[in-house]
Amino acid sequence: MSSSLIGIVLCGGQSSRMGTDKSQLQWGKTSLAELAYSKLTPYCDKVYFSINEDQQNLGLQNPILDNYTQEGPLTGIISAMRATEQSLMVVAVDMPLITSKTLERLLEHRDWDLLSTTHYNKKEGFWQPFPSIWEIEALPCLEEYFNSGERSFQKFLNKFGHQQVPMEDSKEFMNLNTIEEYEKLLTLQNQSSE
Repeated sequence: MSSSLIGIVLCGGQSSRMGTDKSQLQWGKTSLAELAYSKLTPYCDKVYFSINEDQQNLGLQNPILDNYTQEGPLTGIISAMRATEQSLMVVAVDMPLITSKTLERLLEHRDWDLLSTTHYNKKEGFWQPFPSIWEIEALPCLEEYFNSGERSFQKFLNKFGHQQVPMEDSKEFMNLNTIEEYEKLLTLQNQSSE
């Protein structure tokens, strides 16, 4: 199912709290990077990995080098937009519980006239930046925002017009920051699939 979107798996974080590259952690019989790639493939014309300089030797297919270092995921999106010149569906590599249903809901709510289609937690009053859809028209705004010294997705999403997608299962949006979180979630996942 093509939707004129390019898929981007954000892998370029420093993984400092994890102590090892998150993209290479195993999830069942696959790596987190391959898992995220496979989730995007049905909805995107092509899928790329947004990587940092240290990840160039990992052999990830279709890599896009983040042009900035240690600046956060905002620059991964900017670099990917510059490289592809297309609208993006973006997932973070450290969110293995995201389901196809959630990605399909993004597509259903997509509004081409707004800069992004992003999950919003109305109860808590915050945006969940990933997964999300970013229209190519967002690039000048993202660049201007970044060049002004800003890095916060929350501030950016509050400042400009975006399509809000209500969050359903908040557990799906859990991301893995430490080895303890990874091991705990992996154990729960293995138990539920037995």
